[in-house]
Amino acid sequence: MLMIEKYRLAFDISPVPLLLISGSGEIVLANAGFLDLFGYEASELIGLSVEVLVPEPVRNRHPDLRSAYHRVPTKRSMGAGRDLYGVTKSGTVIPLELGLEPVLDSDEPMALVAAIDIRQRKAHEVRLRQAMDAAASAMVMVNHKGCIVLVNHAASELFQYEERDLLGKRVEMLVPEEFRPVHPVYTSSFMSNRTARSMGGGQDLFARRRDGSNIPVEIALTPVDTPEGQMVMSTIIDLSERVAAAEVMARKNKELEALNVELSHFAYSASHDLKAPLSSIVGLLNICLQDLDDDELDEVRVNIAKVMEISRRSANKIEGILTVARSGRDPVERAVVQLDAVVQDIWLDLTGGKSTTALLLELNHDAPVISEPATIKIIMENLLSNALRYGDPNKPEHRVCVRSWTVDQSLHVSVSDNGVGIPKENHEMVFLMFKRLDDRSGDGLGLALVKKQIDRLGGDITLTSTVGTGAEFSFTLPTEDKELEQNSGNSGR
Repeated sequence: MLMIEKYRLAFDISPVPLLLISGSGEIVLANAGFLDLFGYEASELIGLSVEVLVPEPVRNRHPDLRSAYHRVPTKRSMGAGRDLYGVTKSGTVIPLELGLEPVLDSDEPMALVAAIDIRQRKAHEVRLRQAMDAAASAMVMVNHKGCIVLVNHAASELFQYEERDLLGKRVEMLVPEEFRPVHPVYTSSFMSNRTARSMGGGQDLFARRRDGSNIPVEIALTPVDTPEGQMVMSTIIDLSERVAAAEVMARKNKELEALNVELSHFAYSASHDLKAPLSSIVGLLNICLQDLDDDELDEVRVNIAKVMEISRRSANKIEGILTVARSGRDPVERAVVQLDAVVQDIWLDLTGGKSTTALLLELNHDAPVISEPATIKIIMENLLSNALRYGDPNKPEHRVCVRSWTVDQSLHVSVSDNGVGIPKENHEMVFLMFKRLDDRSGDGLGLALVKKQIDRLGGDITLTSTVGTGAEFSFTLPTEDKELEQNSGNSGR
């Protein structure tokens, strides 16, 4: 009793709610602050078991926890990071922060309990949580050890984790694997120089999702002082859409540059290739007027025939230009294409069945060709016509070979010949509009149209050629339309 009286004065003047508990759990002493906090009178609380202040879910196992403490009595905080609660006389459950200290000058085990009401702090945390969850950007709070202590709803969605899967874990789990070993150094550096700033210093930053994918991000760091110590709040902005938009813009700029090149070629052709025929027509018509004055009707007929032929060729060239211009605009409409039948029909149209050039077919693709029938015909017609045109008269036999095969969901087709070949310095020019390598090049539109159409279908085309040996045009097309493959019985010719 003398020991209790010694503590009573300290209890009465302490601003902190205090409780003195015996080893058996009996409440021996409570100060005014504690009584006000829990709503009891001293006469009501003294002598009761401390379990009356413990919430129902843990009340049954609390005596075991209390006994364990008295076996190894030490000064410490209760809970070790867990939320602790007490029950008032009215049954209200309130959040608490508790400190335990053994009473060493007592004949029996006793413990001094200091209780701090943290309802205001919890209300602040709730408001902070609500504000964070209302934010559009992902927010992650990390303590000085680099462990995640708070995340908002946007962060859970961005990283594809549940909140419980993030709390308490090292923040490195959200960092790409190649940067994880050095990231703790950056965390320690920030804690030593705690100033709000952006991460990266102009470098591209990435974060790691649960599925292992990396996403481009922008991160701002803000130091935060809390009752639990110094922390850092990371505000994370997903840049995926911005990066994708930049890539689209870069692709559009590249397409615009290519279009400007084509326009330059077109302007050159308009001033030369198209102007020349018009000048010829004007000249021939002037001659016709003179012949009419001299009554030379036969000469008039000859020159008018020339005018008609020049006009026809010019009209065909203009139509070819329009075809190339339209080729990148139409939507792709895929169907099953019987490639062997398409090649045979085109070959018959080009040769009339009387050509001495041999056609070899080596079609070894596994699945049906899923593409645009009319476009495939345009591509093959131009490539076969080109191969026929460049035969080598010094060789005993001219051969054209069409091969096909599939690799990694792509159809590969090549059209090769053993003709005169194309000089290496001309390889990059053959796909440009109006580029005529010699008199056999036609109007210079065929291969430009081929490349346009292949690009439109999502493929690519390459040229391999050696002068005197021959040339090979190879192109690839995606074959990913499974729905059409199931209907492969429908002919696309």
